[in-house]
Amino acid sequence: MSVRDGRLGFVARALAVCGKDAAQELRRRVAIASVFFFAATAIALVSYAVGPFGLPQEARAGLDAALLWILLFFSAATGLPRAFVREEETGTGLALRKLAPGVVVLAGKSLFNFVLFLAIATLSVPAFAVLLEWHIGSLPALAAVIFLGGWGLSIVSTFLSALVARAGQRNVLFVVVSFPLLVPLLLPAIAATMEASQGTLAVTPLRVLIAYDGAATSAAYLLASAAWED
Repeated sequence: MSVRDGRLGFVARALAVCGKDAAQELRRRVAIASVFFFAATAIALVSYAVGPFGLPQEARAGLDAALLWILLFFSAATGLPRAFVREEETGTGLALRKLAPGVVVLAGKSLFNFVLFLAIATLSVPAFAVLLEWHIGSLPALAAVIFLGGWGLSIVSTFLSALVARAGQRNVLFVVVSFPLLVPLLLPAIAATMEASQGTLAVTPLRVLIAYDGAATSAAYLLASAAWED
């Protein structure tokens, strides 16, 4: 088998895992619905508590950027960490380990989580902008931040889900482990979002996000088998 055939096989199997997760979630609907319901509820409460008043527009850039990423993070956190936990709860984890190596499963589940995050952001960001009268100065810059931040959040959450899937107190363990790993992602994401709202492209925070995504993806690739199969 050539290197190209091996890569195509890897992609095909990863897409198959992604498709399996998508079909499973669409059949159940409850988990995905709860994610979007949480996002809608959080945006409504924030808009009621903060609203487009109390602070002048020029003084709200940092607050709005931080609130947006808090909403995106906690909305995603209701669904992304279940990537591998669901396999253990339904008893399909052993079969999945036999069918595909850990790195393929991680790639497929990370892709599904990334698509789910983008769906959350696609619905949440416009609602956030309307309800809080948040001005987006540069839509391409904001899209770049959402894309880069979303991938980092998805790959780290998926890897940690594999790490804690068979632990007793998995929910508590996930929160404890994820906080120090995701703070270096959220801080530049907030800074870049603040600049995007003001119409500028924050080069340094975006470079930090790219470096974070590269490091997180490489680490997850190298440690996937140890986290999921052992």
